[in-house]
Amino acid sequence: MTKVNNRASSTLKSKMRGNTLKGQEVARSKGVAHKEPVEREDISSKVAEDVHTYKLFAPDHEEGTSEVVNSLALLDISLRRYGIEGEDAFLVVAAGYLNGIRNPRLHLFPLDRAFDLFRQIARDKQLVSRISAFASVDRYGSKLSVCYQFFLGRKFREGSGKFFTPQPVARAMAKLLPLVSDAVLMDPTCGGGTFLLEASRRWKELGCRLIGNDVDRMLAGLSELVLLLATPNSHDFEVYVNNLYEPQEQLRALRGKVNGILANPPFSLAIDSLGYESELYRMGYRTSDAVFLDVCLELLAPNGTLVCLLPHSIVANAEYARLRNEVERRWELCGVVTLPEGVFYMTGNTSTRADIVHLRKRKGTSSSVTQTYFSNAPSVGVALNSRKVRSNENALEELVNDERLTVNVQYPEPEHA
Repeated sequence: MTKVNNRASSTLKSKMRGNTLKGQEVARSKGVAHKEPVEREDISSKVAEDVHTYKLFAPDHEEGTSEVVNSLALLDISLRRYGIEGEDAFLVVAAGYLNGIRNPRLHLFPLDRAFDLFRQIARDKQLVSRISAFASVDRYGSKLSVCYQFFLGRKFREGSGKFFTPQPVARAMAKLLPLVSDAVLMDPTCGGGTFLLEASRRWKELGCRLIGNDVDRMLAGLSELVLLLATPNSHDFEVYVNNLYEPQEQLRALRGKVNGILANPPFSLAIDSLGYESELYRMGYRTSDAVFLDVCLELLAPNGTLVCLLPHSIVANAEYARLRNEVERRWELCGVVTLPEGVFYMTGNTSTRADIVHLRKRKGTSSSVTQTYFSNAPSVGVALNSRKVRSNENALEELVNDERLTVNVQYPEPEHA
C-alpha cells in the first residue's frame, strides 16, 4: 500500500548513490529536445508503427504532440542501442521523472530496477539529456501513461480484454462525479491511472482520497508513480495489487466506504469463481464486465456514484435484459451515453463498442435521480480508426457540460463511513 500526504521536492544527494541519476544534464529549454522530424529510414519498423499509433490516438488538443512523438521515437532508437526496449525502456524514461525527489514513496513501482537500468545508459550524456528534457516538460507525469503505451502498445492489443481509455473520455466521465469534499474515489481496475489522474484534476485543491487497484503489478506501479507526481497535498492516495474478483483484505475493508467509482473494467473475460456473493453471477452472467457491477455495488456507500464503460451489448442486447432489470432494481439509473465505434481501436486494436453507464447506489426506497438521460456522442476528441489521423470534434465534452446531464451530478453530500 502507498499512502502519501505530502511531496518531497529536494534534489537527490550523494548519500543516495543507489538512486542517483549520474551524469544527467538537465535541459534548460522549455521545449522538448530534438524537435527535428524522425526520418522513416532511420527507425525500425516497430518504432514507425508506434509513432503512427501514437499520432492516431493522441488527443488533438494536446499541445506539442509532434514533439512528443519525435522525442519518444528518438528515445526508443537510442535505448535499443543498449538492448533496452519495451517495459525496460519505459522504466528508464520513468527514472528520469524521479530525479529531484527524495525518498519517493513508491511501494509498487519497481524503483530499484528502473535506476539499475538507467545506470546502464548514464554515461551517454546526449541520451540522458533527452530523457531529462522529456521529463522536465511533463513534471506532473501526464504523459507517462502514453509513454507506457508507446513502448508496450502491442501487449494490450490481443485478447487481454484490457483497453486503455483515451484521456478525453476519462476527463468527460470524471465530470459526472459529484464534487464533494473528502470524497473517497476509486478505480478498481486502474491500469495506467488515467481515471484517477482526471479525478484529481477535477477535485483540484478540494480534499479527497484516491484509491487504485489493478491485478497487474506494473500497471499498479505506473498509477502509483503518476499519482505521486500529479496530485496536490490535499489528495491522499493508495494503490493495491488485487484480483478484483477474488479480493484480499485491502479491498474487503473498502466495502460500503467508496463515494465515487470511475472505471473501464476488462470486457467479456470469463469468471470461473468469485470471492463473494453476486446476484448477477448467480443469474448466469459470469463475465468480468457484468460481475463488475456487483463488485461496485459492494464497494460504494449509499448514494455513491458509478461512472464506467461497459460493452454496448450489455446496454442494448436482448440477452442482457434480465441483467438490466436487476441493475435497475438495485441501482438508480442516472443515464447512458453511447460512444462511437472505434473508441479503443488505437489503444486496443478492437472495434468493440462501449457505452458510458452512470449509476447511483440506492439509499433506501427513495429516489434522488430527478431525470434520466440517454445520449449519443458521435465523436470523443480522438481518432476512431486507422484511416483518420486527427479528430477535432468532441461531442462527448459538449454532452457532459449539458445541464440535462449535470442535474444528476448535484445531490446531497454522500455518507462517509
